[in-house]
Amino acid sequence: MKRIFYYICIILIAALPVRVFGQTGASVVRDYVGLINQTYHPGIVSYFEKAKKEMAKRGETDLVKVVDIILSGSFGSGFLYSDGRGNFYVITNNHVIAQAHTVSITFERTDGTKTKLDNLKIIAVDEENDLAILALPAGQRPLVSQGLTFINRTIEEGEEVFSAGFPGLGITPVWQFGNGRISNVAARFQKSMLEETMMGPFIQHTAPIDMGNSGGPLLTAQRNAPSGYAVVGINTLSGVNRQSANYAVPASKIQAFITAAINPKPETFKAALDERLAKFTEGMGANKAVYPHIADFLSAVCIGENAEYAFEEMLEKGSRTVVRSFIERAQEDFIGAMGIAIAWTIENSIRSGTGAHKVAVKEITGSGEEYTVIFTINNKDVNSVWIREYGNWRIKTFGTAASGDTDRLERRQTQRENREKLRLDSSFHVEAGYATLFDKAPGALYISIDFLGLGLKYYYIDSNFSSFGVFGGFTGSFPAGNVGVMPYLRFGVDYFMDKEWDNFKKANGNFAMGFPICFMAQAGVKLTTSYVPGLLFGASFQYNLFSMYDSDFRGEQMKMALALTVGYAF
Repeated sequence: MKRIFYYICIILIAALPVRVFGQTGASVVRDYVGLINQTYHPGIVSYFEKAKKEMAKRGETDLVKVVDIILSGSFGSGFLYSDGRGNFYVITNNHVIAQAHTVSITFERTDGTKTKLDNLKIIAVDEENDLAILALPAGQRPLVSQGLTFINRTIEEGEEVFSAGFPGLGITPVWQFGNGRISNVAARFQKSMLEETMMGPFIQHTAPIDMGNSGGPLLTAQRNAPSGYAVVGINTLSGVNRQSANYAVPASKIQAFITAAINPKPETFKAALDERLAKFTEGMGANKAVYPHIADFLSAVCIGENAEYAFEEMLEKGSRTVVRSFIERAQEDFIGAMGIAIAWTIENSIRSGTGAHKVAVKEITGSGEEYTVIFTINNKDVNSVWIREYGNWRIKTFGTAASGDTDRLERRQTQRENREKLRLDSSFHVEAGYATLFDKAPGALYISIDFLGLGLKYYYIDSNFSSFGVFGGFTGSFPAGNVGVMPYLRFGVDYFMDKEWDNFKKANGNFAMGFPICFMAQAGVKLTTSYVPGLLFGASFQYNLFSMYDSDFRGEQMKMALALTVGYAF
């Protein structure tokens, strides 16, 4: 549990600088462009509330504040659109509302008055073009009678444009209306240095864009528009290590997305699912770790319901590479990074051996916006449920690894509590008991002290014979309900205080060759119970591999020992 806590601390600190979303003047525009806030799934909120309590107990007040910042929800910008039939929508970037459970938009006027519209419904997203459309809830109306107008002509390079939105000043969103010029009407570039996939075309411009501007409109002056401006595009990206190189998705793409989103065709849903499954299975066949690929297909519901379990599972069992991938993603989007943890648990549950997964769709059943899909993965059938979330088909459940089963958390907590009571992770054990020293004496006192696998042990018969030893070894731990089993193997050296040997040396004028020392191996097992935390019962068998007595010594040497002990684990 301590390991998990400290990982949370590290990840939260890494993620703090980027809590504000975004890659990127007339006062009337304020009524059309708003500040978008999102809150997260109750499952994620519940987990972080638990983390807050743990941090508060440890006196980590700064980290508590960080969690509060995260739970307050990230923000971005968005603008109003109306369809001419009295229906209002909000257009923004997909990454602004990714993993949202609820979304709101707030409009702020120059006198500081604010109008907030809550519980916006996410209708659809376009992940490829980073677009999202949200509907205002029934009965809620904005301050204006219609939304922003889209430009109806071809734009030109050198044309003056304006950016509008709420970039962050620290963690506080502040209204900004700035101007610049179009520097490239159709910018295209590689997705990354390692990927040859081309992105675009984007509108490249010099209007100021800062974190929080994402989702806000790129505007141009248009006299006949109600606001005095028309939408040229939606601000999405800023060039890294570039001066005044900002990028907007063109209006034509936004309009095509809106048309498809507000006029869905249910008859096409199944075909879209088939296409989505084809992409999923193709990516699963890559000869590398595929959890980043799986993460792209997870629904917000799946992430919310499985985040806590998967996060702890990843931290307890995942490799450093997996945790590093999580942290890198968290630096951009902490909640989205939870998808990495869930995707890893999915891949971990289906992997068999090394090499690429063999994945095929076996059966699809369902209708409407939910289907059950059975995959054959590495010769085993795995059930999954796919839902149409925000216009895209995404995974709701996948096998037992992402089942949304809340009982798993209770079982894990019970197991953790039992393990703590069993003291299986204790580093300091003290034991004492009865021992039989074969070839030497039927009964002896045995004492053992073990700290982190290194320790001391002592056999005592009487003033004629005792043995003192040092050892190092390995101990396993296996919980089984209310009982814990700890098998161990030790190797070491014993020194004998042996009266017979002393007499032999005196009889030989103290010229006897050898020493009362033996090299030994000891195997044993300790049992503990959660009913009496710390109490140990043990049994061990020692075999002396060879001794360094003089070969002429004919005394009774200790060859083997069997001990029964009782002890305590601190």
